[in-house]
Amino acid sequence: MGAILDFFDYPKDLDHFLNSIRQKLCSIVEAEIGEVKINFIFIDVESMSAMNKEYRHKEGPTDVLTFVYSESEFEGEIEIFESNEEHQLESQEEPYAEGYICLDVVKSNAEEFGNTFEKELITVLVHSVLHMAGYDHEYDTSNAEEMFNKQAEYLKEFENTLN
Repeated sequence: MGAILDFFDYPKDLDHFLNSIRQKLCSIVEAEIGEVKINFIFIDVESMSAMNKEYRHKEGPTDVLTFVYSESEFEGEIEIFESNEEHQLESQEEPYAEGYICLDVVKSNAEEFGNTFEKELITVLVHSVLHMAGYDHEYDTSNAEEMFNKQAEYLKEFENTLN
């Protein structure tokens, strides 16, 4: 099966770019997490600011928020609906995790860090996948260095896409 990666609510001018990096991102997901379904949802500044306040208690928008959902929730659903094939399929379609991305913040960060927009977007996507895999740099810094080292290594894999 492999990892499944879906993008939602993005500007259509990103369609070609996102499709060109999807397979490489899927291979990172498979290496770090396994064969899971992940959604990336693109949202505006206002929505990101509201989510950042609600979930991180921080004012203003951020570039990405990552949510990992409990596998046991989905296992429970599958057990409950074991005799009903339709519900079982629906349960299996639930994402393992979701990343919410604010392109306006990605664009301003690209300028601030001297990156192209495409490189900054890939950085955010890889960063989110590593959070989905359990790496943290904000609340528990014990694996922060390993996270950023992996991020740098994975970004090298995209150099051909960016040139």
